[in-house]
Amino acid sequence: MPGGIGPVDAECARALCLTEREVCLPASADELRIFYNLSMHRVHYFPQRGAVYYVESRHVPVQETLLATLGEAASRVQITQLYLDRLGFFKIGKRATLTFEQAVTVLVALRLRGVRVSVS
Repeated sequence: MPGGIGPVDAECARALCLTEREVCLPASADELRIFYNLSMHRVHYFPQRGAVYYVESRHVPVQETLLATLGEAASRVQITQLYLDRLGFFKIGKRATLTFEQAVTVLVALRLRGVRVSVS
């Protein structure tokens, strides 16, 4: 999109990943609140919803890790792009709908890649 904000450079991405913040969201949190508390190195899992929320970044390949971990089962995973606005101009992140078993496997793989995982 012309006039948009450019990509985050590697130095800025490293600084963002070093920030420490405790995220403790109740099961009643809506998706906007979830994404307010995410960053490129953090995912949030809602077991009751069967959803892993994340922000995709070229610096931290969350979706790539998720799909690679699931192998052939990845083709059956529903990944939804979510937006801040109703018109779909401002992307805020993605929601992957997974079974409990898939989520456990994916969250372990993400932790091994250095991604911080919070759970409601």
